[in-house]
Amino acid sequence: MQVSAVSQQEKTGGLAYKWVVAIVVVFGLFMTILDGTIVNTAIPRLQNAFGADLTSVQWVLTAYTLAQGVATPLTAYLASRIGNKRLYLVALAGFTLGSALCGLSWSLESLIIFRVIQAVFGSFLSPLAITLLYMEFPPAERGTAMGFLGIPILLAPAFGPTLGGYLVTYSDWQLIFYINLPIGIVGLLLGFFFLRESQGHRVGFDFLGFVFAAVGLAAVLYGLSDASTDGWGSVIVLGCIIGGLFCLTIFVALELTRVKQDKPVLLDLRVFGNGVFTTSIIASTLVIFALYGGLFLIPVYLQSLRGESAFQSGLVLLPQAFASMLAVLIGGRLVDKIGVRAVVIPGLLIMGFAMWLLTSINLTEPIGSFQYALIIRGFGMGLCLQPLSVSMLSQIKPKMLSQASSVNTTFRFVMSSLAVSVISTYVTSRDKLHYAHMAEMVTANSPTGQFITQMQAIMMSRGSSATAAYATALKYIAGRLQLQAYVMAMQDAFWVTLILVGVAVIASLFVTSNKKKQLEQIEERPLTAEEQLAKEEALMAV
Repeated sequence: MQVSAVSQQEKTGGLAYKWVVAIVVVFGLFMTILDGTIVNTAIPRLQNAFGADLTSVQWVLTAYTLAQGVATPLTAYLASRIGNKRLYLVALAGFTLGSALCGLSWSLESLIIFRVIQAVFGSFLSPLAITLLYMEFPPAERGTAMGFLGIPILLAPAFGPTLGGYLVTYSDWQLIFYINLPIGIVGLLLGFFFLRESQGHRVGFDFLGFVFAAVGLAAVLYGLSDASTDGWGSVIVLGCIIGGLFCLTIFVALELTRVKQDKPVLLDLRVFGNGVFTTSIIASTLVIFALYGGLFLIPVYLQSLRGESAFQSGLVLLPQAFASMLAVLIGGRLVDKIGVRAVVIPGLLIMGFAMWLLTSINLTEPIGSFQYALIIRGFGMGLCLQPLSVSMLSQIKPKMLSQASSVNTTFRFVMSSLAVSVISTYVTSRDKLHYAHMAEMVTANSPTGQFITQMQAIMMSRGSSATAAYATALKYIAGRLQLQAYVMAMQDAFWVTLILVGVAVIASLFVTSNKKKQLEQIEERPLTAEEQLAKEEALMAV
């Protein structure tokens, strides 16, 4: 009778409750991920608005990433205390309030503080979304659920530059934050009226673990973010990374010790004892690296090298967004039918082909050809990213679902920061190397040297002195060499991402193969006492 009663409540206005949950959480999640990329295009505008240099303004992005990485591990504890629905509403309300405060910022320092508020509350939404979906969707349908969740994760980074470019070009910078207000209010209303309260396994608070995790993650992420400006040899960068890794090592040892003693932990690292989870998260983080590394390079190529406006470069990215949306929907359905590996590996190969095309970008390539490579890249990424999340959580026990989701989200934040820092530093170093090499090849008898002589003669015939004409010709050639060196550095960076995609293919060989069969076995086997308790709690919640 209880099951039938639950099944009767599964419909909400003709729509299954699981799909109500999916729509609500995707709505809120899209806003937070969008905000993470929409601000990128406003950095030059913020420099002018506050009269600050680039290094100072970059803290608007760095502080956001740092706060996300530090706050995410708290998700499981808070959800177990106040419930998933309440925490979701509090997180969405806090993020919306933080957005309003960002728009009201009167100085760069106040904007950075309000961005931290945004990030802390927003960091809870992604692991909560996964937890809420997994509580409602049966194992055999979780591929579809994660495919649905992949829409905001992949679309928001693509729509962000377009929307941000439009707002920055045609309006004030405050609007990139104010635009979150109506979306946040609608999301709060949807969550309040349609979500049901649920509370997972009770999780204690590990204060000492939180301190080491917070300090370690903050130090590492700061070091990675600062590496793009100060370089990897900086004392501050090396000190933060080494010190942060030391704190994280202590954190890991502490958590493992507390698990053995059956004491509360901040993150249950036993999830890494699951081979499917570990291999899936390795492959997923490599794909995330390729995603965010590309997100950093592509706008720079379009705006700095090709002269496109922020809005125009955003429009170039739109088709890949739709390709990603199509791919995540197709991939989610296919995972439930043919398994994770059969979807992920073709997706990675498609993505690798696109990366190979991008290794030959140049200054005269038609924008249409470049866009074609981006569309292929977006489609391949959509096929592989969300199925890896399905595989990652496929063998996680119900009581550890919030923990595993938090670990997954934390890794994503760390890897996105790492990608931008590593790719930025790598491109800068390769740019200098290529420029020096090409400059050495400019001799009096080389084609470039002869071109300088011809330019000098033409300008002298128009009245310029020999010295001024020679200096002008050298400046022009230096500028062209700089552009070419930067393009070549970008080509090298895309080769790096291509190699990482190849490593991800190898890692994917070890993820769950026959997803549907495995999930049917999980459904059919007897539940443990802990799983039975979690199931009864979920039934009582509805």
